[in-house]
Order: sequence, then structure tokens, then C-alpha cells
Amino acid sequence: MKIIGITFALLLICADALAAEPPAYPFQLALAAPVQLVAPEHSINGLRLNLLWGANENVNGMDLGLINYTAHNHRGLQLGLANLVGGDLTGFNMGLVNWTGGKVAGSEVGLINWAGGEVSGTQDAFLLNVSRSKVSYQFALLMSWAEEVEGGQFACINRATKMTGLQMGVLNLTGELQGLQLGLLNIATEKPGFWKVLPFVNANW
Repeated sequence: MKIIGITFALLLICADALAAEPPAYPFQLALAAPVQLVAPEHSINGLRLNLLWGANENVNGMDLGLINYTAHNHRGLQLGLANLVGGDLTGFNMGLVNWTGGKVAGSEVGLINWAGGEVSGTQDAFLLNVSRSKVSYQFALLMSWAEEVEGGQFACINRATKMTGLQMGVLNLTGELQGLQLGLLNIATEKPGFWKVLPFVNANW
């Protein structure tokens, strides 16, 4: 009887959790949130079209519009002037500004890319890449900035707190270096020994 009672209690808890979870919808059309077919507190599994500004909890699928905002997690493709994800991005986004508050598993491509969590993939920017955690690869015409790089940074100006791999640019700056710097000026402030600042090539293993 005790086992039956425990099982029944667990079923009630699960039912309450499922009932409390907002439903997901296959299609969204938004003018400017909250003026949209599906309310912002619901999720989209399918296609979301944002004429000006669209907002939802989670999006799984394709996201197209001027300003695409996902409060939590986005899985799939985002195309817009600005792509904003409050949680994690799994997939690919392309826009003038790409901002992800959590982790990125995939790629960000735009004028400016910003990620608050680890980037397992690439950031590709015309102006600026920023990763507040670990990143695999960053490519930019102007500047790439990351806390930790395990792979490579390629831009006119590259900056990392910890660099494992290759930095290639005009100015390369890091604290800890485990790898190679190629550029006009290369700085590794925590490199052992005297040669922390070198032109053209700097290395440490």
C-alpha cells in the first residue's frame, strides 16, 4: 500500500508539472510583441515570422524577422537584423547583432557577435566577437575577444585571457599562452621568462 501511495503521489506531481508547463505552438506571426498570434510566454516548435519584433519563451525551428527574441533557449536557425537569445543557442544565427546569454553550440555570424557562455563552434564577425567564456574559433575583420580560447583567433586585434592554439592578427594579446602568436606585435603577459612581448612570432608550450 505504501508503494502504491508513493507512486500515486509521484504521478500527481508529474501531472501538475505538465499542466503548469506552457504549451508549444507550430507557428508564430508577430508584428511587435505582444501584438502576435501566440503570447510571449508560450514556446514555438516550427516557424516564427517576426515582422518587427517577436518574443517567445523557447523556439525550436526557423526564426525569421527584424528582431528575433527568445527568452530562454533556441534550437535551429535565426535570420534577422538582431537575434537575441536569453539562454542557450543550438544551431546557427545570422544578423547584424547576435546576442546569446548562455552557451552556443554552433555558429554566430554577423557584424557583432556576443556570447555569455561557452561557444562550441565559431563566431564570425565583420567587426567584433565577444565570448565571456571558452570559445573554439573566432574570425573577425576587426577584433575578437574571449576569456579562453581552445582553437584559434583570427582578426586585426585578438585578445584572450588564456590562449591554447593560434592567434593570428596585427595585434595579439593574451595572458597565458600555450601555442603560437603570429602578428606585427605579440604579447603574452604570463609567459615564463623575459620575452613576453615579441614582433612577428611568439610561442610557448
